[in-house]
Amino acid sequence: MNYKLICLFCSIFSSIYCSDSSYDSISDVYLEHELIPNAGFTKRSSILVNLESRNDVVSISTINDSDIQLLKQLAFKNELYRLKVTVRTLSGKETHFLTFTRACLIVGSKLNDILTLHLDHLDSPFAVNLATTSSNCNSFDELNTNNFTTTVFFRRPETSPVPDTATYIQKMERERDAREKGKSNNNKSMLGKYWMYILPLVIFMMIAGASNPEARQ
Repeated sequence: MNYKLICLFCSIFSSIYCSDSSYDSISDVYLEHELIPNAGFTKRSSILVNLESRNDVVSISTINDSDIQLLKQLAFKNELYRLKVTVRTLSGKETHFLTFTRACLIVGSKLNDILTLHLDHLDSPFAVNLATTSSNCNSFDELNTNNFTTTVFFRRPETSPVPDTATYIQKMERERDAREKGKSNNNKSMLGKYWMYILPLVIFMMIAGASNPEARQ
């Protein structure tokens, strides 16, 4: 009996452990950017993530002066700024995404950008979007910082609206009352419906009978 209880406990514990371990949370987001068109990606930063807090993340990272000059050249030539995003989980799984924006927007926003990670119901990423905090493309020479300030937003599926059952039930009751009222109106007596035709006929018969007393004898 004790042996069976021990086996049962081990089975339950194993199921709980497997259920918990099946949730593979995101641990960090690794960023690489392409500063020379078609020359490949170089490291920009790595952002630590804690999805248990369900909070957005703000990260500050520094790039060197040569990368700043390359970024300004991209902006001056109105080239695209391409970003490679690698999302890593606690188990070591990696998911790669490519996103981009105009380089002049990166410079115009003074290296303030926004990265949005779209997650499914298991917190697994399926899409990434890059945006900037400014739409200014005319301030290449005003960039006086080497620090990227990146805000990472996590977008999860919205919960479905709860059905308004009370309103639906009230509507059904009103429709039922209307049907019952219609039936009661249709069930009026024949006299009530056709009295305007019957009354003249009765009066005519009474007058005809009074004017012909021989018929009563």
